[in-house]
Amino acid sequence: MIARIVAALLGWLSLASPVAAPAVLAPALWVARDADTTIWLFGTVHQLRPRTPWLSGAVADAFAGSDTLVLEIVEPSPDEMAAAVVQVTPPRPAPLPGELDRRLRARAAELGFPRNAFDATAPWFAATVLAAQPLAQAGYRSDPAPETLLTTLAERSGKPVTAFETLGQQLGIFAALPQGAQRTMLERTLAERDPVPAMDRVVATWGRGDMATLDRLLGEDMAEAGPAVRTALLDRRNAAWAKTIAGWMDRPGTRFVAVGAGHLTGPGSVQERLRARGVEVKRVR
Repeated sequence: MIARIVAALLGWLSLASPVAAPAVLAPALWVARDADTTIWLFGTVHQLRPRTPWLSGAVADAFAGSDTLVLEIVEPSPDEMAAAVVQVTPPRPAPLPGELDRRLRARAAELGFPRNAFDATAPWFAATVLAAQPLAQAGYRSDPAPETLLTTLAERSGKPVTAFETLGQQLGIFAALPQGAQRTMLERTLAERDPVPAMDRVVATWGRGDMATLDRLLGEDMAEAGPAVRTALLDRRNAAWAKTIAGWMDRPGTRFVAVGAGHLTGPGSVQERLRARGVEVKRVR
């Protein structure tokens, strides 16, 4: 069962929902540079419908001219994902309250899973998979999205691919969320009967490079998730990544950093934290 559903996990990790987009896309791009170092910052969504044209113009040029691709995690295989999920799953997950358990079983059945599919999993895992399943049914996939496509192109050209985190570290962030926060995540997923229209707005906004609107949409999502989720999934990671990127400014070379768009919007974004460290970051127009 785990092998069947773990691939859906990647859709939530950026907190940027994968959705339909305009015919021609121009996502936002930023750059930090000095005499011998260039760092491109590109916000992604983790799934798109096939034949969504987003790699063009300044983004394509920046990637082509980079020495290294940097992602949140190196894209895992389904077997690697399954093994990592097993590693962070508690041997005896705490039972859900009766009504929440009933709703989870009913929703699992509606989406084509066995009613008991999530009996031995943590709430964050059930929420993640159930949130991603309607998107998969609507045609959203990871292969046309930035991380997968950029990885494929980098490997073809011999460009190194590195990452800020390991898969185990990233899943561990979810697993370490307080039980209350995990249950809130699950309750929100179960309450959203059709997530696709809301997701459509996010990717269409991402594709226009409209960061003010994207900040509002993702900010609302984070506010509903609660402060514990924001701290764990955004704030701590943004701070760690900004520290690493600032260190790269002392080394010559060109890196193309592609991370979830939620990390590059709003207060506490990676760009804001870099500026606080004295690194000038500019939006590419």
